[in-house]
Amino acid sequence: MNLNFRHSIRFKIASIVFLTTLVTILISWYISNYFIQQFYVSHTQNMLVTTYNSCNAFFADEDNLNRLKNGELSSLYEEFDNPAGAKVYVINPRFFNIYSNANVNETTKKGLQSLIANYDMDMLKYDAKRYVIVRNSIESSDLNNIGGSYYDLIGVMDNQYYIVVRTSVETTRESITFAAKLFSSVSLALLLFGVFIVLIITNIFSRPIIEMSRVARRMSNLDFSAKVAVKSEDEIGELGESMNELSTKLESSIKDLKNANLELSNDIRKREHIEEMRSEFLSHVSHELKTPLALIQGYAEGLKSGIADDPESMSYYCDVISDEASKMNELVMKLIDLDQIETGEDLSIERFDITKLIKDVITNSKILIQDTNVKILYYETDEVYVWADSFMIEEVITNYLTNAIHYVSENGTIRVWFEKKEDTVRINVYNDGNNISDEDLKKLFIKFYKVDAARTRTYGGSGIGLSIVAAIMKSHNKDYGVYNTETGVVFYFELDTNSLS
Repeated sequence: MNLNFRHSIRFKIASIVFLTTLVTILISWYISNYFIQQFYVSHTQNMLVTTYNSCNAFFADEDNLNRLKNGELSSLYEEFDNPAGAKVYVINPRFFNIYSNANVNETTKKGLQSLIANYDMDMLKYDAKRYVIVRNSIESSDLNNIGGSYYDLIGVMDNQYYIVVRTSVETTRESITFAAKLFSSVSLALLLFGVFIVLIITNIFSRPIIEMSRVARRMSNLDFSAKVAVKSEDEIGELGESMNELSTKLESSIKDLKNANLELSNDIRKREHIEEMRSEFLSHVSHELKTPLALIQGYAEGLKSGIADDPESMSYYCDVISDEASKMNELVMKLIDLDQIETGEDLSIERFDITKLIKDVITNSKILIQDTNVKILYYETDEVYVWADSFMIEEVITNYLTNAIHYVSENGTIRVWFEKKEDTVRINVYNDGNNISDEDLKKLFIKFYKVDAARTRTYGGSGIGLSIVAAIMKSHNKDYGVYNTETGVVFYFELDTNSLS
């Protein structure tokens, strides 16, 4: 690469320093000598116009005129918008009555008469703006006995009254002086900022050299994956390209080797995970099926060998075999449901009334407690619409309620209630009974886990119901869980009440 002076670092730094300093000086000069004064004069005039327009609107209201004529308003102070704090004189040309936000005496009245006499007020009536803004010098014997220079707005309002809006030039001059000092400070700050920029630019140009030194050290340790980011066409860029060309081939070889090793490691991890899942599944399923299969085999052999030789015994044996087969079928169906949910079965999100859904599930579950003294308390009556898969949520409610029925204490109570939040609702299912240990609480939603295996076996539980709950709530990306109370256990889950949640 052949470099010329235009691409060199020296040229770039010199150009940046020169242009930064030049722009800083030009901005400071422009602001100090032109913009500030023009801005404040224009701003003052605009405030006078604002006062004129506001006053014009005030006097266009007949109620305001009547209040003035009846003496209900002794002054116009704070009756209209006056951002400049100007003195306002409104004159009825017929009787030369003066309404003002300042004190008016004979000297003031004469001064106003003299001022208005200098302008053709009839011409102003037909002017597009209907006012003029002029700068006047007032002797100390004139208006309010205060001399000095002023900006005067002299005009005619819609009701043909004359108006004079006056503000001091000295106030504007003080603002200009203040702003000039402010912008002088800003100019100095800009100059310092320019110096700071130069330091930053110098650092920017030196940073690639530091980076190349770091890359060179990595290359000396046989790490050829490092590359120099070439962002310029100067000497630094040329050096960076040379270093990149040196390491390209070695980097490519090492990259291919790393990719091959990574793919091999991923394959090994996947196979190990699949093998662990297969072993765990077989272990759990064989454990769950061992008891019903043993019972089926035993009672079937009993029938075959003629142990049950009377109709009543044969019917009992057949009922046991049918019951155990039904439990096995239920276990298989739950495993299929759980697999479909965990493997990403598509959700059918819809809006439905969770209050009614729970009421229907409770009604359908009453057959399970018809021979007991257990009470189910559910007082929610207001419609609460949620966004979820209604079929899956019904499964969650059914599992929670079934679990509560099987573990509620004798003559105990099951209670279902809502906790409404901003964009969600929490559904709680409580049952009286013994607390669950902290260790068991952490494992309740694990597949095939049972707190009391003997009791679970009694009612035909498989330890999959709460795993299905966990899978469904994870697919909805919503919270769920369980906690102890002083008198029992509460299971809960949350759903969105807002479609945008």
